[in-house]
Amino acid sequence: MHSIADIDHNEIERRRETVRRVWEYRLVDHIPIGVWLDDFSRYPLREQCENGHVQFEVNVVCINRCLRCLPDDYIPCARIWPGYMTIGTMFGIPLYWSENPNQAPGLKEHPIRDMEQVHSLRMPDPEQDGLMPQNLRWLRFFSENLPKDVCLAGIDLGGPMNTVKDLLDTNLLYTAFYDNPAEYHILLEQVTDLQIRCYEAVIQAVGGIDRLGCIDFDPLWAPEGRKGFVSDDVCASFGPDIFREFSRPYNNRIFRRFGGGRIHNCGPHPSIGHYLDHDPEIKGLNCSWRYSKAELPGMKEHFRGRGIVELNFDFGESFEEIIRGYETAADTLSPDVIAIPLVLLNETWTDNDITELYSVLREISERYAREMNWKEE
Repeated sequence: MHSIADIDHNEIERRRETVRRVWEYRLVDHIPIGVWLDDFSRYPLREQCENGHVQFEVNVVCINRCLRCLPDDYIPCARIWPGYMTIGTMFGIPLYWSENPNQAPGLKEHPIRDMEQVHSLRMPDPEQDGLMPQNLRWLRFFSENLPKDVCLAGIDLGGPMNTVKDLLDTNLLYTAFYDNPAEYHILLEQVTDLQIRCYEAVIQAVGGIDRLGCIDFDPLWAPEGRKGFVSDDVCASFGPDIFREFSRPYNNRIFRRFGGGRIHNCGPHPSIGHYLDHDPEIKGLNCSWRYSKAELPGMKEHFRGRGIVELNFDFGESFEEIIRGYETAADTLSPDVIAIPLVLLNETWTDNDITELYSVLREISERYAREMNWKEE
């Protein structure tokens, strides 16, 4: 396969079956290698975020390159990324753009400075408020103009605690756990309701949940029934007791609705022992290698035989750093836990560089697979 025009459906289905088996710890000949390619050579990040036609064009260019450069594993995925702050804009929070056109946008303010404001909070409408109508419009466009074998990633909506982090004054975010727990739970219920409504709108826009790799931003395809995804980066900054009371119950609502898929936290992971034990039990963690590599022993202890770890090499790591990182993960987690590398590359990587990187990672993944303790068929 060299382009979207000549995608082989049977080949894509074979690659999906490898992912299904890996998620269930069933024997495969190698662990899949994930690649996400960005390209800022013609359009900076800001222009891509603000113009769906531009983002579509860039997605097509990057998908075609990956199909051309990667001989296996790559399941083509297109992603609409307006920034991480869609939910914040739905509450009327203005965007902040720096003078650097390739710097991700942020939010200008935290509107809730007193927990009593929670009782009068206006709940937004996914079809009308903030960036969400624009997101839905472009999701429909992508769905209608790309073949079915190109899955779509959902919008980067975060998770309930990430949304609360955008709404609450920074100090209040932490003090209210102890001073205003009742209001905290009311707010979490409200934003979880909103996020579920947003995900349902996303699914309707693309024509069904199985058109999505997952409901949120992760570009790696998740098996059917496991499309749920929650970002909970805030849990890096508090302990397991807070996680169990304030994160997990609201994450559960999303996983019950969309399937027990993955939780994202860049790292570190003070609650690593509680990640998989959602209701329903989820299948894995998406995290950043830079902020999670010290956590490999905990992953081995708590994910053994049941959870997968997606390691994002997402801080511009060099060829050698990616290889060393994946070797370290494989050597540490084998034979008990599966780690799938997701390498984030950009236009500075040549076609030959991409193919060579995949080839070396594939050799490691084949050895890794030979060492794994697989479930009996």
